[in-house]
Order: sequence, then structure tokens, then C-alpha cells
Amino acid sequence: MSMPAPSTDARVSVLLITYNHEGYVEKAIDSVLMQEVDFDFDIVVADDGSSDGTLSLIREIADQNPSVSFRFLRCDENVGITKNYQRAFAACDAEYIAVLEGDDYWVSPKKLAQQFRFLEKHRECDLCSVNYYVYEEGRAQFTPRVPPEQGHVVLGARELISDNLVGNFSTCMYRSRALKQLPDALFEARSYDWAVNICVARYGLIGFLREPMSVYRIHDRGAWSLLSHVQKLKAQLELIPTYDKITDGVFHYEFAVLAERLSKVIADAQGAQVVHAQSAALEVMSLPPQRHRVLDLVPPFMITVGRQLLPPFLKRHLIRLVFGGKGE
Repeated sequence: MSMPAPSTDARVSVLLITYNHEGYVEKAIDSVLMQEVDFDFDIVVADDGSSDGTLSLIREIADQNPSVSFRFLRCDENVGITKNYQRAFAACDAEYIAVLEGDDYWVSPKKLAQQFRFLEKHRECDLCSVNYYVYEEGRAQFTPRVPPEQGHVVLGARELISDNLVGNFSTCMYRSRALKQLPDALFEARSYDWAVNICVARYGLIGFLREPMSVYRIHDRGAWSLLSHVQKLKAQLELIPTYDKITDGVFHYEFAVLAERLSKVIADAQGAQVVHAQSAALEVMSLPPQRHRVLDLVPPFMITVGRQLLPPFLKRHLIRLVFGGKGE
């Protein structure tokens, strides 16, 4: 195991986000300490006012590992997960920031090294994520997010809106500058990893490494985990208009399609037709019917490439020609 010496010039900051994680955080930190790297990293602890022994345990581990630089952010009260992330992102000044929530952990000693090398090589990407296992604690069951493979895929914001492959913060390593550019309005809403990563992917791509290197726990002490499947879908649906506004309507069509799909799933699950104000607010019905049928035949990556590469005047002309409506 190769450990970095304490340094104020760390290339990577491991951002440890904690809140009443006394029963889990030791395993989380152990998974950081096992990382095999040839660069300096530090651990930035952003605790959100834990009322248990989380902070005392972390300080004890820090004292036992003097070769690793631990930095503790001050927090005298519980500010909530969104505000805690905001202050934590602002406090990290390393070139890259890897996030680990205190009840998750990493399973590959090469996770940081592989993500670091990927971002060093792929300057078009501002985020590198990894495949992960979902661990259902009550059932003691591990399930990979997608089948384990080698290699990587590259995603844009539109693919992420359709399917949140990144999944959770504990899989992520960011370029610090991308996090510094996040809009302030994002932290005024209840923003999870999905919203943060959509905003990051507005200006850069996402690399997703297919090898599972992280574990996301589902347990009965997590606020999100306690929600039913339908409750989670409803929470996501309710936030879509806010995220659409935060991203200036750039992904309006994709958000509208997602809102329509979520509403149908919720209605089917409840065994009733649901009238949802969220979809109406997104004006999903104002989209020309032809658009749905034509775009369904076009691979998503071609849509993404076309939108990014076509000059605006040509894109507007093609939209008018194909759909008979106004350009985006």
C-alpha cells in the first residue's frame, strides 16, 4: 500500500461527507487509506452536526494515521445535506475532488488512481464516475449498477437526465474548477448528486468506468432509503421544474420527457390516472407530436453530438424543416 505524505499541495482532496455515520464511517475511511496512489491526497471532513460519535471516531482514526492529512471543516449546527455540500465544495482547493459519503465505501484500492489517470488523459471530461454495487443492508444483497466490464463510456447531461448512471456522489471524482462553477441557485433548492452532475455535464462530459469500485448502502437510517419507490419518483418529479429553471431551459425537452415518463410510472404504480401539475408546468404537451416519433428513431448520442456541433442557425433551420415549429 502506498500512502501519501501530509501535504498542503494535494492533487486530490477526498471529501468525506458525514452525518450520524458512527456505525459506518470507519469502513469508509479504511477504504480511503487502502488506496494505492503515486500522488498526494488529503481528506477533508465535512460533518453536518452529527449528534453521535462520528466526529470523535474520525479524529481517533486521524491520530492513528499521521502520514495522512485530515482537515475538519467547522460546523456547529445541522445545515442540511445540500448546504453541507456547498460549503464542502468551496473549501476544497485541490485540482481534483473525490467524494465519499460516510455510510458508503470503496472496494478497489485503485479507484482514486484510475479516476485520476482518466481525468488527466481525458480533458473533455469534468467528472469521472465508476460502476458500483448497491448493498441492501436488510437483505445482505449486493447488486452491480450495470454488469461489470472493463473500459469506459462517455455521457452527456442529456443521457444523465434520462438515466442517472452515475448514481451517487461516492462514485465521483470531479475537476475542482467544475464544482466552483456550479450555479448558486442549485444550493438554494434540495439538490442531490443527480442535479449537481447535470450542471457539471452542461459544460463538460462524464467518463463512467465500467468496473465496480464503490458500494452504495441502502439502510434504514438513511432519509432517502426510507422512502418507498413511488415516494422517490414523486420527489424527483417535483424537483424537475426547479432543475429545468436552474439549467436555463437548456435541457427543457429532456426534462419534459422524463416528467411524462415518471408520471406514467407513478400512475401505474398507484393504479389510477394521476393529473400532475409538474408536467403541465414543463409544457410537455406543447411539443409537436411528430417530434416524439422522429427522435425515438435517432440514437441519443447522435442527438447529443448534433446539438453540440451544429451552428445555431443551421439547427434552427433543420428543426423548422423536420418539425414545422420554432427552433430551440
